[in-house]
Amino acid sequence: MKKIGLKTILFTLVFFGFTYMLLVFTNRAGRVPYIFAGCILLVLGIYLFYKSQRIEENMFLSNLLAIFSGISFWGFFGEFMENADLYIKDATVEIAHWNFLPILLFVIFLFLYLRKYLSTPIQFSLVSFLLIWTLHYIMIFQFEVLSRTHISTYFMCGVFVLLLGFSIYKIKVSEEINSKMFWSYLVLLTAWSILEYIWGWRLISGPYSI
Repeated sequence: MKKIGLKTILFTLVFFGFTYMLLVFTNRAGRVPYIFAGCILLVLGIYLFYKSQRIEENMFLSNLLAIFSGISFWGFFGEFMENADLYIKDATVEIAHWNFLPILLFVIFLFLYLRKYLSTPIQFSLVSFLLIWTLHYIMIFQFEVLSRTHISTYFMCGVFVLLLGFSIYKIKVSEEINSKMFWSYLVLLTAWSILEYIWGWRLISGPYSI
């Protein structure tokens, strides 16, 4: 039980790395490899979502596959679709930009309303996707609508630092697998968000430009 949090963070980080590298390198390779990568992520997301519902004897694996499915869906809808105009004119969909706020809020509200009717793996898959969307949206909104060094970016980064500390505390005190895995996943996302703010401020060089 003590290693559940660490395993969640490490396995998820590896899958994040796979998703990121797949999109980056295929995008550089050309239009055909990139659309192939997008299709892989969409199909993989659907498969992992389905598979996570079929595993009943291993709660950790079931939840982990559900988290992976959410990441895969983000890779397709949140990253690949930003470059959809490579294939179809004006087909770009940028769900992390300011004009998608009503949709994001509606989806969050819908999830919270229906949550009690959903199985745990389904919740993990949706939470995985929604957390990435929400945290990414906050940062992109600040950087593009306000500025990279707007006072709100420092405030929000501070909030993420506090949330990171609270999540680590929750991992230590939680005695239930679902809770440990959720807070572990949040640790990874908040830590990554903090790092992206630091990259955005140009305090250190990052692997990409936001």
